[in-house]
Amino acid sequence: MKDDDQIEVKKIVKKSGSSFFWGMNVLDSERKRAMFSIYAFCRIVDDIADEIKNKSLKIEKLKSWKKKINNIFKSKKLKSSIEKELKIAIEKFQLERVDFYAIIDGMMMDAKSDIKFPKKKNLELYCDRVAVAVGYLSIRIFGLSEKGKKYAFYLGRAFQLTNIVRDFYEDLKRGRCYIASEYLSIYGVKKDIKTIMHDPKLQNILQDILHEANVFFEKSNIEAKKISKKQIIASEIMKTFYKAIHTKMFKKKIDIEKKIKLNYFQKIYILVLFAVRY
Repeated sequence: MKDDDQIEVKKIVKKSGSSFFWGMNVLDSERKRAMFSIYAFCRIVDDIADEIKNKSLKIEKLKSWKKKINNIFKSKKLKSSIEKELKIAIEKFQLERVDFYAIIDGMMMDAKSDIKFPKKKNLELYCDRVAVAVGYLSIRIFGLSEKGKKYAFYLGRAFQLTNIVRDFYEDLKRGRCYIASEYLSIYGVKKDIKTIMHDPKLQNILQDILHEANVFFEKSNIEAKKISKKQIIASEIMKTFYKAIHTKMFKKKIDIEKKIKLNYFQKIYILVLFAVRY
């Protein structure tokens, strides 16, 4: 039943505890339903890359999702709730297969080998796959199409670079480090995942990444002024949450082992501000 499919997908989104839920929840029912399906899909493939220990199984499951996406676009019979909900979103908002593939390819980069000190070009490719591609799907749901692509690009980059700093310690425990090797060269830091956490220059590197994220946040603000406020209210709420997290770290000494989060009251405050503005 369609209602059961929606309930199942919403459960996945709510369970994640992501701030994105708050932004998506302000949308009208059709757009919210579509965004929930996109986010649930991202959550599922991300969990495959992060939580499954067996490398071969990770790759197999991600390849399986490429087939599932292909089946959706070919209108084949679908089994799971998430596939059925994605089909509705794809047909309603003309979402593109290439963006779904890009997200899976990003997770495949994590699955094939734990990323450690990538070249900046490879890191940018990773960011564009796991974050910008989500933005490209989102703007179609918001009704923007090509008009909002720059906005989505800048926002995706800002979000992912903020994530890299916020999740640094968590990623390190998984055997990953998304700091581009070029940053290490600038500060003369060794490419050693076991020692980098204790290097005194790490704080400088993290601040450089946050500075880069800030540049992308500012560029997204410029693009946002060219777009109707009502069309991007969901993404602007998400951006405000992320910017608040970014602000808690930017130009400050970061406690590496403490993951920065917004509490319930901080989130409510942001939502109240948006309610007044819009």
